[in-house]
Amino acid sequence: MSLTALQEIQSAKVSQGTVLTIGTFDGVHRGHQAIISAVIDRAKKDAYLAGCITFKASPRETLRPQQSFRYLMSLEERIDILRNSGLDLVLPLTFDLDLASVEAGEFVKYLVDYLNLKHLIVGPDFALGYKRMGTIEVLREIGQSKGFTVESIDSTDMSSDRVSSTRLRRLLSEEGNVELAERLLGRPHSIESSVIKGHERGRTIGYRTANIAVPINRIIPLDGVYVTSTTLGSNKYPSVTNVGDNPTFDDKALSVETYILDFDRMIYDETIRVEFLRRIRGEIKFETVSKLTEQIALDVQDAREYFAK
Repeated sequence: MSLTALQEIQSAKVSQGTVLTIGTFDGVHRGHQAIISAVIDRAKKDAYLAGCITFKASPRETLRPQQSFRYLMSLEERIDILRNSGLDLVLPLTFDLDLASVEAGEFVKYLVDYLNLKHLIVGPDFALGYKRMGTIEVLREIGQSKGFTVESIDSTDMSSDRVSSTRLRRLLSEEGNVELAERLLGRPHSIESSVIKGHERGRTIGYRTANIAVPINRIIPLDGVYVTSTTLGSNKYPSVTNVGDNPTFDDKALSVETYILDFDRMIYDETIRVEFLRRIRGEIKFETVSKLTEQIALDVQDAREYFAK
């Protein structure tokens, strides 16, 4: 067992029986939410604690480092949502190569010994341990001798729409379908980051934008213009956000620039959260800056109509 993971499990110090689920839970989408609800319901029924083990990094990122991997949300956002879901215990666990080499039986033994595992609830394709040999059937056999039971629930289908983190990444980054993504997530996809200095062109054309630092390992929606909602502090504002490399100005780097409607404050270095609500159009290279400005006015009007509904 990885020394780091073992220390994290031991630090929980759980004496009461637990109902647990295990996974990365990137996005905490509606499929994940169904599993978490089942964990909470079962724990209440049996007077146990409801808990979730969430891997800090996706096993895929650890086992296939040559392949780039981008997350739907930051670890901090994921933990915050899980902790606010009604769970009694949320345990972020380090997934490294040492942990990947641990046999399923050994891993589960630590859950029994230190987390007092009584019941495990997982999705239908779940497996853990070395080479994913700890299938649901294998875990049920282990549970018979270790004193816990295993339940599999099918939470991946909603009205013929398959819910998975992989599908959500594709919907956002390849299709820009933020509306369907919101339906599957149960909330709008968002990016939270600090406002940085950009080229400061917006002020010269009448649309000052907040340029946010783009997290390198996060899913960014497909290039284009979106109706968005921007949160600053405790206030939420209607906004329009451009994702892309600004082809009219021949920029090369990806940027995320948000124009907050009827807002004229300098907010450099402040943190904002941008929620993507609807895609207006793809990114366009305009012949002149004046034509770009005309299109921005139409985009802003589109956003105003969206929020007026």
